Amino acid sequence: MADKFRSNLIFALVFMSLGGMLLHLRIHPIFFNGQFEWERLIPLIFDTLSILIIPLLFLNQNTSDLAYLLTGLGVILGIITMSHLSIATWQGPVSLVNIILKTTIADSLVLSAKILVAKTIFESYYPEKAKLNCSFPQTFRFLFDGWWLVHLLGISAVYTLGVVIFK
Repeated sequence: MADKFRSNLIFALVFMSLGGMLLHLRIHPIFFNGQFEWERLIPLIFDTLSILIIPLLFLNQNTSDLAYLLTGLGVILGIITMSHLSIATWQGPVSLVNIILKTTIADSLVLSAKILVAKTIFESYYPEKAKLNCSFPQTFRFLFDGWWLVHLLGISAVYTLGVVIFK
């Protein structure tokens, strides 16, 4: 039963990644105004890797930790770059309604679901590690929720500094 549950979650990751790729192609077409835009291939490449490589890594217990790490890193980079896009293309007054409806918050929330699915797959291989998440000091250790939050904040800070310094 655990294998079928895990397989369903792996298919869920594939479908989420495929949906993200199709959304990227709709929002950021590779050919824009009749010209090829090479930088628009970057999301497509990451989506393709997410569709093909991550599920294969999750099929084996020995590589599930790598798949979990790559999924988390992809989620973090996706959230940061989508947030940057929202800020860089901001139009209109700043209000709560505009922030919620005219930014990439919805996209980031959908992308965040991938890390929860990946965590569930990883924990299905290592149920003993999932039990450690109950005590407070463990929450900021490797492969637990706080670890991802710390890295989201750290990578965001580095990305922001890079944008400010090299503008």
